[in-house]
Amino acid sequence: MGTFLQADLDALQQLSTDLQARADEVAGVDAIAPVADAYLFMAGRISALADATAHTARLLGAADRDFAAALHRI
Repeated sequence: MGTFLQADLDALQQLSTDLQARADEVAGVDAIAPVADAYLFMAGRISALADATAHTARLLGAADRDFAAALHRI
């Protein structure tokens, strides 16, 4: 399960990077400045989601180790 979360994390981080790059590209054009703002907002939200996914992966890894240790004690 941790491997799947890591793949999701990598994809989320790439999406956040792509959105920030697009926002930088369009920020100089006054007519579409709101689009750049929207990209930056989405990039921030996706970055936060990526962080949460990373924390979840770490917790899942710890739970897997604890479960395996408990099984070995049986």
